[in-house]
Amino acid sequence: MVAEIYKILVVGPPGAGKSSLIRAYLHGEFIESYVATVGVDMKATPIETPTGNAALTIVDLGGQESFTLLRSRFYQGAHFIMFVYDITDRNSFKNISEWYATLSSSVCRPQRDTLAGMLVGNKIDLTSKRQVSTDEGINAAKIFSLSFFEASAKTGENVGEIFLHAVNVAHQKLHVK
Repeated sequence: MVAEIYKILVVGPPGAGKSSLIRAYLHGEFIESYVATVGVDMKATPIETPTGNAALTIVDLGGQESFTLLRSRFYQGAHFIMFVYDITDRNSFKNISEWYATLSSSVCRPQRDTLAGMLVGNKIDLTSKRQVSTDEGINAAKIFSLSFFEASAKTGENVGEIFLHAVNVAHQKLHVK
Protein backbone atom coordinates (compact mmCIF):
# COMPACT_ATOMS: atom_id res chain seq x y z
CA MET A 1 0.00 0.00 0.00
CA VAL A 2 1.27 3.46 -0.93
CA ALA A 3 1.35 5.78 2.05
CA GLU A 4 2.58 8.97 0.40
CA ILE A 5 2.71 10.59 -3.00
CA TYR A 6 5.57 12.88 -3.95
CA LYS A 7 4.81 15.34 -6.73
CA ILE A 8 7.84 16.44 -8.73
CA LEU A 9 7.53 19.11 -11.43
CA VAL A 10 10.01 19.05 -14.30
CA VAL A 11 10.08 22.45 -15.99
CA GLY A 12 12.13 24.46 -18.42
CA PRO A 13 12.27 25.74 -21.97
CA PRO A 14 11.38 23.62 -25.01
CA GLY A 15 14.16 21.28 -26.11
CA ALA A 16 16.03 21.26 -22.79
CA GLY A 17 15.53 17.49 -22.49
CA LYS A 18 12.96 17.31 -19.70
CA SER A 19 11.05 14.38 -21.19
CA SER A 20 14.30 12.63 -22.08
CA LEU A 21 15.50 12.83 -18.48
CA ILE A 22 12.22 11.36 -17.28
CA ARG A 23 12.34 8.58 -19.89
CA ALA A 24 15.95 7.81 -18.99
CA TYR A 25 15.01 7.58 -15.30
CA LEU A 26 11.86 5.50 -15.69
CA HIS A 27 12.82 3.28 -18.62
CA GLY A 28 16.59 3.56 -19.00
CA GLU A 29 16.22 4.60 -22.62
CA PHE A 30 16.96 7.58 -24.83
CA ILE A 31 15.18 8.46 -28.06
CA GLU A 32 17.19 10.63 -30.48
CA SER A 33 14.28 12.37 -32.18
CA TYR A 34 12.78 15.43 -30.50
CA VAL A 35 9.08 15.30 -29.77
CA ALA A 36 7.73 18.30 -27.87
CA THR A 37 5.51 17.64 -24.87
CA VAL A 38 2.08 18.95 -25.71
CA GLY A 39 0.75 20.57 -22.55
CA VAL A 40 1.42 18.24 -19.65
CA ASP A 41 2.52 14.63 -19.34
CA MET A 42 2.32 12.79 -16.02
CA LYS A 43 4.10 9.61 -15.02
CA ALA A 44 3.88 7.67 -11.77
CA THR A 45 6.20 5.07 -10.33
CA PRO A 46 6.48 3.32 -6.98
CA ILE A 47 9.50 4.23 -4.86
CA GLU A 48 11.02 3.15 -1.59
CA THR A 49 11.61 5.82 1.08
CA PRO A 50 13.03 5.66 4.60
CA THR A 51 9.47 5.40 5.94
CA GLY A 52 8.23 2.79 3.46
CA ASN A 53 6.58 2.58 0.08
CA ALA A 54 5.49 5.73 -1.72
CA ALA A 55 4.57 6.89 -5.19
CA LEU A 56 6.49 9.37 -7.25
CA THR A 57 4.38 11.44 -9.62
CA ILE A 58 6.51 13.21 -12.20
CA VAL A 59 4.78 16.07 -13.98
CA ASP A 60 6.45 16.97 -17.29
CA LEU A 61 5.31 20.47 -18.24
CA GLY A 62 5.60 21.47 -21.89
CA GLY A 63 7.93 24.43 -22.26
CA GLN A 64 6.12 26.26 -25.03
CA GLU A 65 4.68 29.62 -24.02
CA SER A 66 1.26 28.67 -25.38
CA PHE A 67 0.88 26.22 -22.46
CA THR A 68 1.40 28.79 -19.70
CA LEU A 69 -2.20 28.79 -18.44
CA LEU A 70 -2.47 25.01 -18.61
CA ARG A 71 0.80 24.53 -16.72
CA SER A 72 -0.26 26.71 -13.81
CA ARG A 73 -3.02 24.24 -12.94
CA PHE A 74 -0.39 21.63 -12.09
CA TYR A 75 1.84 23.79 -9.86
CA GLN A 76 -0.14 23.46 -6.64
CA GLY A 77 0.85 20.68 -4.31
CA ALA A 78 4.31 20.25 -5.81
CA HIS A 79 6.90 18.95 -3.36
CA PHE A 80 9.90 19.55 -5.60
CA ILE A 81 10.70 21.39 -8.82
CA MET A 82 13.40 20.40 -11.27
CA PHE A 83 14.44 23.36 -13.48
CA VAL A 84 16.11 21.93 -16.58
CA TYR A 85 18.19 23.80 -19.14
CA ASP A 86 20.32 22.70 -22.08
CA ILE A 87 24.05 23.38 -21.54
CA THR A 88 24.46 23.84 -25.31
CA ASP A 89 21.84 26.62 -25.45
CA ARG A 90 22.57 29.85 -23.55
CA ASN A 91 19.01 31.10 -24.09
CA SER A 92 17.56 28.06 -22.33
CA PHE A 93 19.79 28.88 -19.35
CA LYS A 94 18.73 32.55 -19.34
CA ASN A 95 15.08 31.42 -19.48
CA ILE A 96 15.37 29.66 -16.10
CA SER A 97 14.99 33.01 -14.28
CA GLU A 98 11.46 33.38 -15.68
CA TRP A 99 10.56 29.82 -14.76
CA TYR A 100 11.86 30.36 -11.23
CA ALA A 101 9.93 33.62 -10.75
CA THR A 102 6.71 32.05 -12.01
CA LEU A 103 7.00 28.90 -9.93
CA SER A 104 8.14 30.55 -6.71
CA SER A 105 5.16 32.91 -6.76
CA SER A 106 2.73 30.11 -7.70
CA VAL A 107 3.91 27.24 -5.50
CA CYS A 108 5.10 29.00 -2.35
CA ARG A 109 2.90 30.61 0.26
CA PRO A 110 4.31 34.01 1.30
CA GLN A 111 6.59 33.88 4.37
CA ARG A 112 5.92 30.15 4.82
CA ASP A 113 7.46 28.10 2.07
CA THR A 114 10.72 28.00 0.28
CA LEU A 115 10.92 26.54 -3.16
CA ALA A 116 12.38 23.05 -2.90
CA GLY A 117 14.16 22.34 -6.13
CA MET A 118 17.23 21.92 -8.22
CA LEU A 119 18.78 23.36 -11.32
CA VAL A 120 19.80 20.71 -13.85
CA GLY A 121 22.13 21.37 -16.76
CA ASN A 122 21.25 18.63 -19.26
CA LYS A 123 23.12 17.26 -22.30
CA ILE A 124 26.58 17.07 -20.73
CA ASP A 125 27.42 14.45 -23.34
CA LEU A 126 27.69 17.38 -25.80
CA THR A 127 30.70 19.05 -24.14
CA SER A 128 32.12 20.32 -27.44
CA LYS A 129 28.94 22.38 -27.93
CA ARG A 130 28.75 23.68 -24.35
CA GLN A 131 27.62 27.31 -24.05
CA VAL A 132 26.94 27.36 -20.29
CA SER A 133 29.80 26.49 -17.96
CA THR A 134 29.37 24.36 -14.87
CA ASP A 135 30.40 27.37 -12.75
CA GLU A 136 27.61 29.48 -14.27
CA GLY A 137 25.13 26.77 -13.37
CA ILE A 138 26.45 26.51 -9.82
CA ASN A 139 26.28 30.28 -9.37
CA ALA A 140 22.71 30.47 -10.69
CA ALA A 141 21.67 27.64 -8.38
CA LYS A 142 23.16 29.53 -5.43
CA ILE A 143 21.25 32.69 -6.38
CA PHE A 144 17.98 30.74 -6.47
CA SER A 145 18.87 28.63 -3.39
CA LEU A 146 18.58 25.45 -5.45
CA SER A 147 20.78 22.40 -5.52
CA PHE A 148 22.71 21.89 -8.75
CA PHE A 149 23.39 18.88 -10.96
CA GLU A 150 24.51 18.29 -14.49
CA ALA A 151 23.24 15.24 -16.31
CA SER A 152 22.89 13.50 -19.64
CA ALA A 153 19.64 11.84 -20.58
CA LYS A 154 21.47 10.26 -23.49
CA THR A 155 24.20 8.51 -21.48
CA GLY A 156 22.24 8.29 -18.23
CA GLU A 157 24.96 10.13 -16.32
CA ASN A 158 23.57 11.50 -13.02
CA VAL A 159 19.95 10.79 -14.05
CA GLY A 160 19.28 8.46 -11.11
CA GLU A 161 21.04 10.86 -8.76
CA ILE A 162 18.84 13.84 -9.67
CA PHE A 163 15.63 11.91 -9.12
CA LEU A 164 16.92 10.35 -5.89
CA HIS A 165 17.80 13.83 -4.64
CA ALA A 166 14.32 15.10 -5.61
CA VAL A 167 12.64 12.26 -3.72
CA ASN A 168 14.84 12.76 -0.64
CA VAL A 169 14.08 16.49 -0.48
CA ALA A 170 10.36 15.91 -1.09
CA HIS A 171 10.37 13.32 1.68
CA GLN A 172 12.04 15.76 4.08
CA LYS A 173 9.61 18.50 3.10
CA LEU A 174 6.65 16.27 3.98
CA HIS A 175 8.12 15.07 7.27
CA VAL A 176 9.65 18.28 8.65
CA LYS A 177 7.13 20.84 9.78
